[in-house]
Amino acid sequence: MKNKRQNDILKLLMSKKSLRTAHLVRQFGISIETARRDINDLERMGAIKKIYGGIQLASDDLLQSNLENWSIRLDSCHDEKQMIARRAVELIPECSTIALDIGTTTYLLARLLSAKQNLTIITGSLQIAEDLSRSTNHCVYIIGGRILKGEQITIGAFARGFLDNFASIDLFICGADGISSDGDITEFSEGAAEIKRHLISIASRSILLSDYSKFGKKSLVKCCSLSEIDILITDIKAPSRHLDGIRKFGTEIIIAKQ
Repeated sequence: MKNKRQNDILKLLMSKKSLRTAHLVRQFGISIETARRDINDLERMGAIKKIYGGIQLASDDLLQSNLENWSIRLDSCHDEKQMIARRAVELIPECSTIALDIGTTTYLLARLLSAKQNLTIITGSLQIAEDLSRSTNHCVYIIGGRILKGEQITIGAFARGFLDNFASIDLFICGADGISSDGDITEFSEGAAEIKRHLISIASRSILLSDYSKFGKKSLVKCCSLSEIDILITDIKAPSRHLDGIRKFGTEIIIAKQ
């Protein structure tokens, strides 16, 4: 219900361009507190920005289908992703240089990084970079390159070349579209897989964040093998048969719990 209401708010914004908070209260029959929570959620997603007394779209070129798709992905397995993100925060050293992958679980992790001190953060996600620059004092780099339409991420040869400027990355924290039964990590996009491969090769350690829904799933492009990942953080619903196979690759497995 919450997700549908937030999508309906975005649809209204597509036609109205701006909305007052009082209008949301009347339109959806909700309290002012609920309206403010919805506004805060949509702002954290990078979909809207607050104006005096109301909201407007974060950008005029945002597509309704893209906003809805992102909201749906963020809501899918949300509790598991949140637990995984909280566990991952514990493994990030203060004053370190980390790279954050694209995706909803790393986005939830980024929202927790205000608890850390003096991080240098590199990411190809425009949503993550914008959120971190607004809500933390960390040093944030956005990977330069071509923006993949509809995904708000950077890819391509320029993006890969940008990363060559960094002499050291302590930790790469990544997600996956799918983890196949034979240990392959797969992605929806060749460009996204290319950047991920490069970050794994230059980072001192790599941590994979994956909820239970990704196991046994295979997307279009092979990115790497689990043998290249140091730590996998997943949730208690992850199928044991897949976890037993993953241990053969020498990857440490951490089960995030409530």
